[in-house]
Amino acid sequence: MSIRSELIFFFLIISVIPLSLVVYLSYEYSKEPISDSVIANLRGATENTGNAIDNWMDARKDDIRVISQSRIVNCTEKKQLYEYLGTFENEYQGVYREFFILDMSGNITFSTLSRTGNEGKAPYFTEAAKGKMYISDVSLSKSTNSPELIITNPIKKNGTTEGILAARVSMENLYRIIESIDIGRSGKVFIVNNKGDIIFQENRSGILLTNIKDNFAVKEVTYEKNGIAEYVNNEGEKVVASYYWLPLYRWGLVVEKNIDEAYAGFLTLGRQMILISSFAVTGVVFLAIIISRRLTQPIKSLEDGALGLVEGNFKPIPVSSRNEIGKLTDIFNEMASELLEIRKKLEAKIEIANKDLEEKNRELIVANEELKKLDELKSDFISLVSHELKTPLSAVRISAEFLESQGNVDTDIKKELLQIIIRNIDRQTRLINDILDLSKIEAGKLELQLNHTDINEISKVALETIGQLALKKNITVSVNIPEELSPVMADRDKLIIVLNNLFENALKFTPAGGNIILSAKDDGDSIVVSMKDTGIGIEKEKLDKIFDKFYQVDSSSRRKIGGCGLGLSISSGIIKAHGSEIQVESEPGKGSSFSFRLKKAG
Repeated sequence: MSIRSELIFFFLIISVIPLSLVVYLSYEYSKEPISDSVIANLRGATENTGNAIDNWMDARKDDIRVISQSRIVNCTEKKQLYEYLGTFENEYQGVYREFFILDMSGNITFSTLSRTGNEGKAPYFTEAAKGKMYISDVSLSKSTNSPELIITNPIKKNGTTEGILAARVSMENLYRIIESIDIGRSGKVFIVNNKGDIIFQENRSGILLTNIKDNFAVKEVTYEKNGIAEYVNNEGEKVVASYYWLPLYRWGLVVEKNIDEAYAGFLTLGRQMILISSFAVTGVVFLAIIISRRLTQPIKSLEDGALGLVEGNFKPIPVSSRNEIGKLTDIFNEMASELLEIRKKLEAKIEIANKDLEEKNRELIVANEELKKLDELKSDFISLVSHELKTPLSAVRISAEFLESQGNVDTDIKKELLQIIIRNIDRQTRLINDILDLSKIEAGKLELQLNHTDINEISKVALETIGQLALKKNITVSVNIPEELSPVMADRDKLIIVLNNLFENALKFTPAGGNIILSAKDDGDSIVVSMKDTGIGIEKEKLDKIFDKFYQVDSSSRRKIGGCGLGLSISSGIIKAHGSEIQVESEPGKGSSFSFRLKKAG
């Protein structure tokens, strides 16, 4: 630790520790009154909500008692009963959805919704039939899918229960009353039944569809307990909550508030204490910096000079005094000048040597890469060409040895063996011609004889070449080229080579029963030639490599399909010489499509 830091640290210790102690004690003494205020506010919100519920429910119960005791409910005139009950529906708009009367067998004898049926097994009927008012659990209305409850009360005449009055009550009016009670910005009120199902919350869509029995306050209140607690609610939010059991309705009332908002007074007090402490500490630090700077500035100048010397950007240190530190500064400046001069000479020599080494290293890397490429091409060439030459030579040798060893050979057999020899000689000739063509293409010496060329005509020539092979492999080859298609400016013989190579490639990779289609179409000033097959297809990552020489989809050591991988490379070179490029689209298992574009003649 530097001298300056030690001085600042000393000043901080003698000031911050006592100040922190005072702040801490003040904060602790203020916590209890704030906590009491939070609890009182939560209890007040819970009591206000509970009172609002009781008042609203009392009003509903009074309405039902008044109606059930009215002589009009015993009136057989339904029109008069409709008018009487309609006054209640109009007075409390939206509260009462339906009034209906049941006889002692549970049959609906009257309904403001003209509804009929038997409700003899419903709890609200069986309980009211015992002679007392009954309030049902909150449920979702079958017609509106919104929360409601049913209040029932016996209809008595001369002390005898003659029927049951029932009212289907919407909860929406009560919900709006609860929502109007101020419980703070982050406060939430919800009501649950004794199973933990929400029967009131701000989000109506979750009512009676969401169960929060794992909520701490809900667990407590469903055991008919009242209290206040801090916990983490179902949404992962830390809250303080007041909970209260409403036994008359079998409801649990919970008022939750975000703990940060509830104890905002703590935070405000803490911020004030921190602000005061910050001002005090800032003053102490400012004073310590001024004093320490006057004491340590000369030493800091020497430290900066030493760092500058190491980094190579040294500047002479100004001498601010003539004491011991001032004399030391003079000596340091002289020594630094000498060292810098020596360093510059060494750096110049090292830089020259490094440049030479870097240049040599780059040349070696380039040469090494070229050697690797040449070695790979040589290996590929030797492996593939030896394989392609060995196979026909073996067939020629076997046929020739057979003819030599047999004195009298059947004419048909002799003809067949001679055809084998001729075919394999042709195969070797094609391979050599392919290699020569590829050499010309790579050397840029490919010569084109450009003339008016009919795509229809050259497609027939190419088709004759591969027709028998396609027939032998049971592959259907079709040509879809309009007779009136414009001629192109191209080298006829070279285009035949391209089509032959594309046909041979398609035949190699198309299984028996497949199809190959050669097509051409007019496209502005060009003709687009396409060949599509139903072969095995090509993987996406290999599409960029198929036009490389000697490349095949199978590896050279285990490929199942013959050829040395020159056909597509030669075809690509010929089309490029015509100023175009072969495009390929393919998907494994779904075949491939090769296409290229040629300029129209004229």
